Amino acid sequence: MKKIGISLLLVILLTTGCGTASLKNGSSETSKVSGETSESSEMNFMMYRPETGVTKTFKSQGKQLFTEYIVDQNEEYIQRVITLGDMETTQVVQWTKNRASIVEESQSSSKESVLNGYESLEEVETLFDRSEKQDGIEITTVDKVEVPYGSFHDVIQVTKRQDQMIMTIFYAKSVGMIKQVYETTEENAEREIAELTKIE
Repeated sequence: MKKIGISLLLVILLTTGCGTASLKNGSSETSKVSGETSESSEMNFMMYRPETGVTKTFKSQGKQLFTEYIVDQNEEYIQRVITLGDMETTQVVQWTKNRASIVEESQSSSKESVLNGYESLEEVETLFDRSEKQDGIEITTVDKVEVPYGSFHDVIQVTKRQDQMIMTIFYAKSVGMIKQVYETTEENAEREIAELTKIE
């Protein structure tokens, strides 16, 4: 029961945009993070956008946790659908060379693009922002990250620390998110890792 709870929390954090956090040079049974980490001051985050029309599958401990489908994108926004079981969440993410933030979110599945002429009204949650210092958020680059799908180089690592929670997300060039680690730092600390296993 506790494992189901942490898996659900992991996906809820992802779908509500709180999905950013940390694991420095850590490893798990199925994936590896290796190489030096460095500040990402010169990084162009546009290179880390996922491609349009792809569906990425993420697993945790061999079981499918969620999928991410990239509906559409333009020079400023990405529209994606995240599916956990029967629950689907559509998000519009403003993704520029310096930052990414969720600007719209609904508990529905819109496979039709809403980006033609789209203008955001407000920001729901910042995923990462190089242009301003944010308390509890660290953005670095990692030389290499291995997940079941394959190896990725020059990966962005975003770490968010909040209360007794640490959330780390790794982004690869032209793929977007490839790994997410959720950890608690309390007495009975837990850890859940979601990794990219398939791209269609």
